[in-house]
Order: sequence, then C-alpha cells, then structure tokens
Amino acid sequence: MTQPRTALIVGAGTGLGRAIALAFAAAGTRIAVADLNADAAQETLALSGKADGLSLRLDIAQPADCAAAVTAVTAKFGRLDILVNCAAICFVDPLIDLTPERFDKVFAVNSRGAFFLMQAAAKTMIAQKFGRIITISTPASHVGVPLFATYGASKAAVDSLTKSAALAWAPHGITVNTISPGRMTGGMVDALDRDLARLTGQNLEELVASRTKTLPMGRRVDPAEVAHAALWLASDAAAYVTGERFNFTGGQELQ
Repeated sequence: MTQPRTALIVGAGTGLGRAIALAFAAAGTRIAVADLNADAAQETLALSGKADGLSLRLDIAQPADCAAAVTAVTAKFGRLDILVNCAAICFVDPLIDLTPERFDKVFAVNSRGAFFLMQAAAKTMIAQKFGRIITISTPASHVGVPLFATYGASKAAVDSLTKSAALAWAPHGITVNTISPGRMTGGMVDALDRDLARLTGQNLEELVASRTKTLPMGRRVDPAEVAHAALWLASDAAAYVTGERFNFTGGQELQ
C-alpha cells in the first residue's frame, strides 16, 4: 500500500492556510500545521480530524524556527513531501509615511522568511528526490499598490525566488510554484479592508462593497476554492509544472 504524502502548511491558523490544511486532510494527506499562534494551529488540527497530525508554533521570520519545523515534521512522519506557505503580513501605509521598521518587518516575513522556509524543506526533499513547494503570492506583486507597496514588493521577491528555486531543484524531483489568489473573504483580506477604511475615513461596509464590485465576477473568492489549486499543484497531475505563478483571480489581473 502506498504511504500517504505528508504536508506542512504554514500560516494554517486562520483563513486560507486553514482552508488548505483542511483540504489536504480531507484528501488523505498526513498534515502538520504551523502558525505564529500556537492555539490557532492546534484548533486547525482539531478541525481536520487528524488525530495523528502535528501542530507547531512557527515564527517564519526566524530561519532557525523554519529549520526546526521541518525537523519536527520529518521526526514524526519520516519525510516531508509538500510545503504550502501561507504565512504573510500586510501593512497599510502611505508611501510617504513608510518607516524602515515597517518595511523590514514585511520583508522579514514575506520574502526572507519564505525563502528560508523553502530552503529548509528543500534540504529534506532533495534527499528524497521528491517534493512540492507552494507559496502564496498576490496580484499586488504585478501592479502598483501605493497603500500596501511593501506587501506587493515582498511578494514580487517571492515570485522571483520561486523561479530560481524551481530551476535549482528541478533535477531533484522538486517543483516550486506560487498561487496568486484573487480578493478573498476572511482572514488577512478582512484586516486589510478594516485598515483601508480607517486610513481613508470610509465606511467599512461601503468600502468592502466597492472593492468587491470592481471584481470581474462581482464576488470575492472563498479560501476553500483556492485550496483546490494547492491540491492540484501538489498532485501527480502537476508533476511537470514548476516555476509558475498560478493565477486564481477570477479575472482581476485582466483589468
């Protein structure tokens, strides 16, 4: 009998990360869920019904934490087949007011952290001659977003690092891709809407309605829908797909 694959989902305490963790669990994958909020990670694991799963506290901005998480997964399951990184932060800042501290914090999590997490996973995957690495990107990496420029720029770095990692690790049976979701419901996007409303003085409900109305499909995407993209990229059906930015935006990038 073929052994189930093992996935580490980072940023799995809420929102898209939780949706992806639950989707992998439902598909029969052995899961380890990690989040800066250890209680939230444990709650996701409980919701998954995976009594044999693993929950971890992980500060992705600390490379030692990234390495320790991979070590914990391989110690429990014997291998790590799939890494899905959903951990990210986004600050709403007018460019003229952006501070070095805020700039560095976003890049420490979204770019630097993402790379060292990929690197830690790849060291195990290279030994196995198999791996799937998926990082969540954003449409903001390709367009101007003056109020959250650091978020867009940090994810543009992830898109670039993904291409380089895909080339470096392809000979070892590892694929490396990103998923760029459209404007989602819940999680970080809700927090972003609240920050935008506060900064611009707009009514929150009106701002949300306005930002939703501009989308080609007239609705926001549910994280559970995006989770299907992660499942596909981790599957054998996508074994020849690497270095790609998988757009899941409902046409948002076409505008």
